[in-house]
Amino acid sequence: MLLDLNEEERLLKEGLEQFAEGSIRPKIKPFVDRHEFPTELVREFLSLGFMGTAYDPDFAGGGLGTRGAAIVAETLARAEPGFAAIYLCNSAPMTVIARYGSDEVKKKWLEPLCRGDFIASFGVTEPSGGSDVASIKTRAVEDGDSFVLSGSKVFSTNAGTPLHGVSTFVAVTDPELGPKGLSTFVVPVGTPGFKVGKPGRKIGWRIADSVELFLDECRVPKANMIGKRGDGLKQILTTLSIGRILVGATGLGLARKAMDLAKTYGAGRKIGGVPIFNHQGLTFPLADALTKIHATELMIRNAACLADADRPFRLETSMAKLFATEMAGEVADIALQVHGGYGAFEEYEVSGLLGEARVLRILEGTSEIQRLVIARELMA
Repeated sequence: MLLDLNEEERLLKEGLEQFAEGSIRPKIKPFVDRHEFPTELVREFLSLGFMGTAYDPDFAGGGLGTRGAAIVAETLARAEPGFAAIYLCNSAPMTVIARYGSDEVKKKWLEPLCRGDFIASFGVTEPSGGSDVASIKTRAVEDGDSFVLSGSKVFSTNAGTPLHGVSTFVAVTDPELGPKGLSTFVVPVGTPGFKVGKPGRKIGWRIADSVELFLDECRVPKANMIGKRGDGLKQILTTLSIGRILVGATGLGLARKAMDLAKTYGAGRKIGGVPIFNHQGLTFPLADALTKIHATELMIRNAACLADADRPFRLETSMAKLFATEMAGEVADIALQVHGGYGAFEEYEVSGLLGEARVLRILEGTSEIQRLVIARELMA
């Protein structure tokens, strides 16, 4: 059946749950309260090899594809959505390298990322561009055996943390070609001219630092180009499509976390001596939520299977991401309502889930962008 996990996936999920129960749940709250990147917890996660779950075993990966990556994102999000954010934002640069990089590039960058030697960030969105990736202004000018990059990117998650080792950047190499003039580059931390801004406090992804990146005549060798010159837009769109599956899986895990909190609180709460779950006004919304959670799981698994089979998957990915992220917000809201007035207090974990869910509707393409993709398919 579609939802059945194979033996490798089952073992993966068990290992992740052990890490979540043994390390994330008992230790994460102070980091969330302080909006602080949990360096040692992430280092522990890296040491277990989970970052390489999706990728080629020839480059130290686990070989479990997008299906496996979705399991990781969902399981982490059920413990702490921000931890899933760290994982999925590291997956974007890994995916573009894995899908389009030469064996030499994979050996140099993908393999240590799979091993967990360091983490990466993705440099795509620009201050003036938002979801319009075709309007990228960052330039990469060929100069001998190098390209010189200049420009800036925003919302780059994982950059600037103690574990940050490399970023991938999309830049204009051939401006006269328009969207077909974009190319992707690997830029290691410490390259002269590569600077990282300070993280801001966010309503969601509170433990996942997101910053602005600056490139000031940053010189990298031509060997650091990923794939072919001019393939940048194609690479972005494919990488974002796979990322949308992982964002959807994060929404699924968040919704399950919200449901867990609602059930735990509601089971022991009475009003006027009557358990609150005796009231249909609370249980019917939870029933609807559980139904949507099941539908989301089916959509995400289907999209992941299509991606792993190298079949067209952009439409299914957009539908899964749209449905999952909007569903996550609905379930978080229901869970908060179950808590009543206590849900507004930060001492209760449910209070932070609305912000965490809201972020998911923006990144990797807003809900409006997903509807645009779906509508275009409808009219094709």
